[in-house]
Formats: sequence, structure tokens, C-alpha cells
Amino acid sequence: MVRRKRIFYQSLLFMLPAILLVVCVDIIPIFQNFYYSLFSWDILEPSMKFVGLDNFINFFKMDGARGALKNTLIYAVLAAVLKNIVGLGLALVLNSGLKTQKFLRTCILSTTMISLVISGYTWTYLYHPEYGVGYLIEKYTGISFLNQDWLGNPKLALYAVLVVSIWQIAGKYMVIYLAGLQTVPKDLYEAGNMDGASGFSRFRYITAPLIIPSFTVGILNAVIQGLKVFDEIYSMTRGGPGFASETLTTLMYSQTFFYSGKAGFGSAISVILFGIVLIVSLLISSYLRKKEDAVYQ
Repeated sequence: MVRRKRIFYQSLLFMLPAILLVVCVDIIPIFQNFYYSLFSWDILEPSMKFVGLDNFINFFKMDGARGALKNTLIYAVLAAVLKNIVGLGLALVLNSGLKTQKFLRTCILSTTMISLVISGYTWTYLYHPEYGVGYLIEKYTGISFLNQDWLGNPKLALYAVLVVSIWQIAGKYMVIYLAGLQTVPKDLYEAGNMDGASGFSRFRYITAPLIIPSFTVGILNAVIQGLKVFDEIYSMTRGGPGFASETLTTLMYSQTFFYSGKAGFGSAISVILFGIVLIVSLLISSYLRKKEDAVYQ
């Protein structure tokens, strides 16, 4: 018993620097943010006025709040679905035994090493209607429907940004699903072939149930990142045109840093976003864990 306690305290001592770092960088700022959301204040001024829940009430009365919340949810749902579909599709292709598997995997994964901000600025030029890819396609092939002001059209801007996000991060989800696919016993596929199962049937009854942990990781990660999206939207549209691609994060940023006395309001928005992320994450995690338990029981 004494030896176990000594080992425990020694282990705790080794973990202490990491624990202190997490507390200082993550835990304390979260509680500070809750505290600041109850005040009206400017980050450049020391004076703070207590307003209670007024910042939260004003958020739901704000004209652009519903639009930002709607865009955030639309983006998160589409990002979760499309990123996982693309990642799973790439993983299935690369897991099929291609000779160029390693080369293709490296090429696809390389996009994840590019900063989202750099990707955003690069794709802004690629989307440009006067010298972008669409313009060149129209110039040399006569196909004109691709040459649009993708980022200047209120109906297309949010989805144009989503395409960039999928392109940039698809390799990450490919790795998640590729790792899951490589754990599926090949004997099961051979048994399925002997029974005359089609490719879709093998995927539905063999592959999909056995890679549910990969679905859990991929979907949960994509939803959280989708709800917190900021870099690509801010670098490409600044939430525009108008408020067409405004999300909770861009609204929080603009309210905090560009409107005097709105730092407390920005903190309130971040608290609301924190609550949404927490609730959605718990619901999705609980649902997918039940699916995992049902498969492995």
C-alpha cells in the first residue's frame, strides 16, 4: 500500500507541469470568460459595469444573432457530414490495395499541414471572378457557370468557404477511417465473398459496424470544429457579404475588438457557443457510444 502511494505521488509530480499548464491556459480562462460576460466593459479600459444577464438577453434580441447562429449550425452539420463522407471515401480507395497508396496518402495528407489562414487567402484568389480558376476555365473552354463571384454572392459564400475547409482537412479524416479499416479482419470479407455478398453489403454489414469508433471520433471532431469555425471564414469573407457567412465566432470577434464597450458582450457570445458545443458534443458522444456498445456486446 505504501509503495502504491509513493508511485502515485511520484506520477502526480511528473504530471504536475502539464496539469498546471492546462489549468492556467484552459480552465482559468473559461471561468474568467463566464465572469466577464456579466459585465459591460472595454478591453482597453479598467472600469467594468456589472449588468448581470443583460449581455445574454441582448444577444437574443440582436438582429444578426439569429443569422449567425443559423449559419453556425448549417456549417457544422454540413461539415460533419461532408468531411466524414470524403474522408471515408478516400480511406476506402486507399485501403483497396493500390500500388500508389503511400504516394496518394502523402499527397492528400499534405493539405492538412497548410495553415487555414493561408489556405483561405490562397482560395480567395482561386475563387476570384476576374483571374481565378473559374475565369481560366471559361476563357479556354467556354464553360461559364464556374466563373462566379463565389465569395461575393450571399447565397454561395458560406458553402464556398466550406469547400475550402473540406479540401484542407479531408486528409485528417482519411487517416481516422484508414486506421479503423485496417483493424477489420480480412477473414470477414472472405466469408462475405463466399456468401456472394455485394460490395455495398460487405460495407453495410461488415465494415460500417466495425469502424463505429472511427465514426465517433470523426463526427464528433467535425461537429466541434464546425461550431468553432473562424479562421477560414474570417480570412475569406470576414463574415460577408453583409452577414451572409457570419458565424458565432466571427460575431464574437467583431463585437469584442471592433465595438467600444462590447468586450463583455463578446464574452457572453463565447459562453453561449461554449454551451452549444458542450451540449451537442455530449448528445452525439452518448448516441454513438450506445451504437458502439450495441455492436460489441
